[in-house]
Amino acid sequence: MLDTVSIKVGATDLERLKNPETTPPLGAKADAAQTATKPKAKAKTNTIKTSGGHFKASADGVFYQADDAEPRKICGPLWLVAQVRNVDGAGWAVLVKLHDLDGSEKEHMIPRSKLLSDQSSRVLEELADLGLWFSFAPDTKKLLLQYLQSGAEVPRARLIPTTGWHKEAFVLPDEIIGRTDEALLYSGNQDTPVKAQGTFEGWRDGVARFAIGNPLLLFLMGAAFAGPLLRLTGLDTGGFHVYGSSKTGKSTICDVAVSIYDKPNGDVDGYRRTWKSTATAIEYTSATFNDLPLFLDEIGEADGKTLGPTVYMLSQGRGKARGRDGGGLREATSWKCFLISSGEHDLATELKIAGVEIKAGQAVRLISIFTKGEYGVLDDLHGFNSGAEICGAMKEAALLNYGVVGREFITALTKADRDQLISQMKDAIKKFALECVPVNASGQVRHAVQYFALAAYAGELATSYSLTGWPLGAAWEAAKCMFADWLQHRGGADDEENRQIIRQIRYFFEQHGMSRFHRWNDEVNTVIDTHGPKTLGMCGFAKTMDIAINGQFTDVKASEVTYYVYRESWANDVLKGRDLKRANKLLLEMGVLTPSKDGKSSRSGKLPGSGRANVGHYLVNPAMLYSGGDD
Repeated sequence: MLDTVSIKVGATDLERLKNPETTPPLGAKADAAQTATKPKAKAKTNTIKTSGGHFKASADGVFYQADDAEPRKICGPLWLVAQVRNVDGAGWAVLVKLHDLDGSEKEHMIPRSKLLSDQSSRVLEELADLGLWFSFAPDTKKLLLQYLQSGAEVPRARLIPTTGWHKEAFVLPDEIIGRTDEALLYSGNQDTPVKAQGTFEGWRDGVARFAIGNPLLLFLMGAAFAGPLLRLTGLDTGGFHVYGSSKTGKSTICDVAVSIYDKPNGDVDGYRRTWKSTATAIEYTSATFNDLPLFLDEIGEADGKTLGPTVYMLSQGRGKARGRDGGGLREATSWKCFLISSGEHDLATELKIAGVEIKAGQAVRLISIFTKGEYGVLDDLHGFNSGAEICGAMKEAALLNYGVVGREFITALTKADRDQLISQMKDAIKKFALECVPVNASGQVRHAVQYFALAAYAGELATSYSLTGWPLGAAWEAAKCMFADWLQHRGGADDEENRQIIRQIRYFFEQHGMSRFHRWNDEVNTVIDTHGPKTLGMCGFAKTMDIAINGQFTDVKASEVTYYVYRESWANDVLKGRDLKRANKLLLEMGVLTPSKDGKSSRSGKLPGSGRANVGHYLVNPAMLYSGGDD
């Protein structure tokens, strides 16, 4: 059931509902002044006929006149503005406008179901709480409820609970951008910070131009522009986590990217939010920034135990199912956001600190980007003396010019041919992948590259709209640079699960190669070395062989250890928690496992202490784990 709430609506649409003959066509873009301060409409006189009489609403109040009787005032000024309903056609309500006892104008929405239920008295109490004057006549309640139930001929409007795309229009809390076939009223979070001040020229010349020569800054701006495009690509919610040392400018460049849509005040109640929240709070925050970029600061303040599941929840774009007080399920929150996060450590490290191993799906949903600029996060100071000085100049300019360029970008998107735009994006993503992704790359890398490509395309699109002042190709090259850095820090283009298997086996033999494997040095007699240390938690045997350096033996000794690992120890100790078949296949390909004569990963043969019986085991050469270099 729709609750009774006060709502804030776009100035243009509301004025059209009140005075259709004097306002722009529905969906026409309001200028900055209209958007920032909603003008008050001149009150009209409305007459609504009912059985046995009629109601007349004017600036003097609502009057009821029965047939052949004198009119009498039942309440203060109260107009029926629109009959509204949800996107699915349910949740009908009456949008009213009233003047309180101080003469201030207010809007209020009343669910029609409440007018016919035992909560009808509550409806009048809410109006009284807003400052509406009521007559003391005994039938006032009956007449007022009758008045609110009538007026079916007043304009229709559609309630939109989130920011973002609704058909061909883009909904913001105080503005509907693009043309629609009906009035749209935003009924979501009234504190969604999407405000505008200044000019896009001021932003372009005072902020955007400093991104040239600074690929990370330019890339993050491209990612911010990608927010309204993500839904059109069909990609899940995802994005980037920028990490590096403290006080290098990470938060500042994120604030500069924020200025595309709102004031870069760095306030947790502003556009840039914090990871220091519950999973439920982040869920509702994500819905608040639907079809926009979502900035989350200081990942180190997140609850490490819930961080991994939260990343998955964000990417799925849908919150938990929750029950209603009266039974049944509430409609789950949903969103599409381009994520931009920041912190001192990458996602894998934050999870490791909490005792949790990162999963491959998390790593390609929130992609960690290391900051390695010559001056903190920057490479080109543009004539300034320090990184702090140029960051201060950008921040100062962004505080004077913010939000306008984002609205201009969205306006251009609403005017573009939708099918052509989607086709161009798909082609751009394919082109970027062909230019950047190695031929043998894993599906995980091919998934991640789409977010780099979308940031590149969005930056180029904004440039083509003359909003950035960047040379064509700058956003594309910046994204390619960031992708190459990410791939290098990742350690290659193979699957994350394979990399985790290799790291786990390396760690196991580094930690336990001497303590959990008994020495076996006599190949002929297979006698256990009785002088070796006591082996606890034994996993098998270790055989050490001298090896030649550059084809000959010298005074410099080199050796290689081969391990004979019991089958159960291999599965339950060395590869604990891993997919055994996947790991064995990978290790056979790498030469870490020596296969049996019939090509199987495990072998059967005599081991010290087994007598005449053959024992199942794996023949392991860990040195091959290092043949391709370290991560």
